[in-house]
Amino acid sequence: MNKLHIISSGSKANAYIAESNGELILIDQGLSFKQFCCRCDELGIDYGKIKGILLTHEHSDHIKGVFLTAKKLGVPVYGTEKTVEAVTFKDRYCNEFRVIEKDKTFKISNFSCTSFSTVHDAVDPVGYNISLSEKEIICFATDTGKVTTRMMSYIAMSDHIILEANHDHAMLYRNTRYPADLKARIRGGKGHLSNEQCFEAIERIGKCPKTVIFSHLSEENNSPDIIHTMATDFKNKNRLLFNCFVARQNEPFSVLLL
Repeated sequence: MNKLHIISSGSKANAYIAESNGELILIDQGLSFKQFCCRCDELGIDYGKIKGILLTHEHSDHIKGVFLTAKKLGVPVYGTEKTVEAVTFKDRYCNEFRVIEKDKTFKISNFSCTSFSTVHDAVDPVGYNISLSEKEIICFATDTGKVTTRMMSYIAMSDHIILEANHDHAMLYRNTRYPADLKARIRGGKGHLSNEQCFEAIERIGKCPKTVIFSHLSEENNSPDIIHTMATDFKNKNRLLFNCFVARQNEPFSVLLL
């Protein structure tokens, strides 16, 4: 049985758990360890079965809780060489870090994982394709300003996709609390995907995925209602039947990957 647990997703903290045949791996951990444990307990997750932690990049909303979590669980942390260099000086617990190479598959227990480059204002940001039981593949593609052809090759081979839908153009434009330089960063090629860019990427896949989970929504510049409406219209227009879910910052949930 394959599952994805969305522990937290948004601009404040991100953490995901992929589960296959009772084994777990954690992708990022931006929550406090206490919050992380509480949310896992809420979902009935035995986080003691986590076999390793994957890092996508070094921003605090993705790594804040990684070090204590790795120490408490006694598991290694995986990341590219540049990402590991960027985070190890923050680690007070002498955790084990394992360097991975992009586009090369590595094993964590029964999981086969491959990282690929994303486009973000970090030292070496990556997404991941993770092979689960029954030859199912789940793709994590968040925190990117655009979807490259190389990224699309990984997205297209996946059955289940966690894809960023960070902001609605109109909401971001009207947001008077955000200065112009922050808006430019978000919209830029190394920022975050808009809703429109997200659906353009799905359209480029060329086949119908089984599951799409829209993630990393801005609480100020996006709305789950907008995503649900766009997804319904998109599926009807393209006659696609994939299951879709919208991840929220403070509402953890689990998805059975069928």
